[in-house]
Amino acid sequence: MATTDKSVVVPPENPSSCFTRDDFIKDSFSVDSFVTSHKGSASLDTIKNDLEEYLKSLKAALIELINQDYADFVNLSTNLVGLDKSINNLSVPLGQLKEEVLLIRTELDGTIASIEGKLEARALLRQKKICMQHLLNITKSLEKIERLLHGSITDNDSHIGEESEDESHLIERVASEFNQLQYYVTESQGHPLVESIKYRISAITLTLQKKLEAAFQDAVQSGNLNLLARVLRTYAIIDKIKDVELLFREKIVKPYMDRVISEKTLLTDPVNGLKDLYSKILEFIPRSCTNMIQITSGRLASEDSSFGEQRTAIRGFDFIVNAVWPEVVKLIETRLSSIFAPGNPDAFHKRYTTSMWFVEKFEGLCASKASVTRLRNHSSFNSFMAHWSLPVYFQIRFQDIAGKIEMVLDNPTDPPLTVEGDFNTAVCNILWWGLETCWSDSVYIKALCHRFWKLTLQIISRFSQWLENEGIFKEQAENDSSEQPTSYFVYLLIDTHSLSQKISELFKRSIQPKLVSAGLQDFSSLTDALEESKTNLINLLPKIEEKIIQQVVAKSLVGLDAARNIPRLYRRTNKEVPSQPSPFVGIVIKPLNDFQEEFKHMVGKEQLQTWASKVLQIVFERYFTITSDVLTSIKKTEDSLLRLKRTRKQAGGGTNNSSNTQDGQGPMSDDDKIRLQFSLDVEEFRILMKGLDVNEASCSNYTELVSMVQAAQSSGQASQMQ
Repeated sequence: MATTDKSVVVPPENPSSCFTRDDFIKDSFSVDSFVTSHKGSASLDTIKNDLEEYLKSLKAALIELINQDYADFVNLSTNLVGLDKSINNLSVPLGQLKEEVLLIRTELDGTIASIEGKLEARALLRQKKICMQHLLNITKSLEKIERLLHGSITDNDSHIGEESEDESHLIERVASEFNQLQYYVTESQGHPLVESIKYRISAITLTLQKKLEAAFQDAVQSGNLNLLARVLRTYAIIDKIKDVELLFREKIVKPYMDRVISEKTLLTDPVNGLKDLYSKILEFIPRSCTNMIQITSGRLASEDSSFGEQRTAIRGFDFIVNAVWPEVVKLIETRLSSIFAPGNPDAFHKRYTTSMWFVEKFEGLCASKASVTRLRNHSSFNSFMAHWSLPVYFQIRFQDIAGKIEMVLDNPTDPPLTVEGDFNTAVCNILWWGLETCWSDSVYIKALCHRFWKLTLQIISRFSQWLENEGIFKEQAENDSSEQPTSYFVYLLIDTHSLSQKISELFKRSIQPKLVSAGLQDFSSLTDALEESKTNLINLLPKIEEKIIQQVVAKSLVGLDAARNIPRLYRRTNKEVPSQPSPFVGIVIKPLNDFQEEFKHMVGKEQLQTWASKVLQIVFERYFTITSDVLTSIKKTEDSLLRLKRTRKQAGGGTNNSSNTQDGQGPMSDDDKIRLQFSLDVEEFRILMKGLDVNEASCSNYTELVSMVQAAQSSGQASQMQ
């Protein structure tokens, strides 16, 4: 066949046509859409004419295509000659084959149906046979059990003495038969025979249960391991484990706990009464549960030849968890509910820690780790732990600690709030008391570890916030004392620095061991948080230091204003040439000197020198301003007089303002005396600075001050020469 390419089969359209051939070969082609899309660009007559012309080209293309494949069309018709005859020849044998297949299939279906019927009948017979066998076994088991019970147990209820072991064997045999009987009855449920013997099964169950209870109590009281093992094994066989645990709780545990757990026992010794009560409870387990623990856990001594027949553990029992613990918790919650009251935090803490000691000891008496897990998952265990109002206890402790801290922070210098401690300030003493209290053995509880850790960080953060917000400075603004505030800031600075170091010691000594006991191994995040809190605290030390410097500077600046009065001492007073420094210099330095003397035993020498340098830097800055103003004023006055003198000379007049002389070189003006006094004062400052061990280079303002005074003296001498 010729190619079927659309470009060959479909001829191209006339270039003047209003459509393209692609419009016709689209899968979504429709006449309506074609007319709608082209009627806007051409009239219907034009579209009709173009379509007729394109139809002619399509017919021509079709004829051309047939001509190309003409040989194939001719051969196709030739090959089809005689095909219908061949088909007729094959249809006859195929029909016969079909009939034979249908016949065989019918025979196979009949054979299969016959076999299935026989198999169903056989299965029904087998089921009836099994049911009949179960009924026969039920009858035999009933007769055997009744015979055993009638022969020994049912007639001798009160003679479990010397023959108790023989009867325990018999009970075990009865239990084994009874277990099989229960299985057969379950398999034959609904059968008339089963319904008719239910009363006999109930009688056997009741009798067996009574005898097992009597045998169990006798085995527990006598301590007969063989008898106890057989009885427990019998209970396990008949799937009555919960019943024997409940029996042990009612008959053995409850009478003992009724005598031990009472409010009277607790009140006889308010200090150690609860611990003594718990000790008596714990004594019950080794006294009354040891044999059962050995039997159920398989821990019997191998050398015990008398118990050689039973060395395998009888699994499924847990008398400590399912019998002892629920009864203990029930009586504690009903009779000793007062121990859960958190109103007195000290008493609550003692009772709680004692109770947790009891729980830990009780877990240690469990037979295995699986038993401990069952104990912790027991509903009564969760109930016992939920009775301890730990959030309320923590809230009381929080209010006590935070309340005292806030009280001191509100009145940091109030004498009644002073507490004893290793620090100099009440604030740091109470703060350290709060941190130690959080982790003291008389306050800390393991279950609240995360809350006490949070409180520790909150205490440090609160102190940092108090320092940052200048809570201590408000009290200073109302205090007229000039010494107490400064000393208080020094003590606070020393205490804050010491506190930041002792926090790390507290973490290693007290906090970290408790975190380890709480099961925490990775301390990286905790230490990072603690270091961040310490860093925030240390970063506030410069603020306290700044306040100390401000206080000392304020005292020193009191006498500094006397420098402004120096011109009045020499101008027009005919006073002698100054030879001694002004008294105010000593007054300015005295507060700083007194400060160093007061705290030299508490603060390092380098620190005192640093503070002195900063104080003098501020003082000299103020002194530089005063001196500059005075010298500038003198310079202006001197210039005015010099201009006046020149004017008088030009007019032929003269003046004589001679007063004193200096080294025989002529009279010294009042202004020169003032400059000389400033020079002596500056030199005195130098001497006093050496006494304070302060380097001149550390006070840049002093160097500028010296340069300014020297320049003023030089300028004054030049003016005098003129």
